[in-house]
Amino acid sequence: MLLEAKKQYKTITPGQEQENLHYYVDVSEEIVNLPPNAFFVIEKVKVYPLVKGIINIGRRLENHLVVADLRVSRSHAQLRAINGQFVLFDLNSTRGTYVNGQRIAQAILYPDDTISLGGVTLTFHQQEPVSRPDLIDTVR
Repeated sequence: MLLEAKKQYKTITPGQEQENLHYYVDVSEEIVNLPPNAFFVIEKVKVYPLVKGIINIGRRLENHLVVADLRVSRSHAQLRAINGQFVLFDLNSTRGTYVNGQRIAQAILYPDDTISLGGVTLTFHQQEPVSRPDLIDTVR
């Protein structure tokens, strides 16, 4: 039985993602409507560029983003690019998915949002972000 080797992802600096998309994405996969220059910082040490329209997150090796921590469910969450924004969905995980301390079923991500997957922390970052609708009236 042959086992396919898991792709090795290298850490790149923010801003390089658009230059190196095909390193992360199969050539046949469409690269449309992705928020530009978005990435996760996992536990303040690992950078994971967000360069796919759908990213499955969990412990299972078949996930795009594998988090090898028992607090994380095998299929914990899914990130989808929708209308130029990333939306995070909880996949009925055991310990829940939280964005900025609030348990969510789904949530639009904004720069510097803190995500907790069963206690494992990811921070969402994006250059050239869209404006937050809850802050539109606060700046004049």
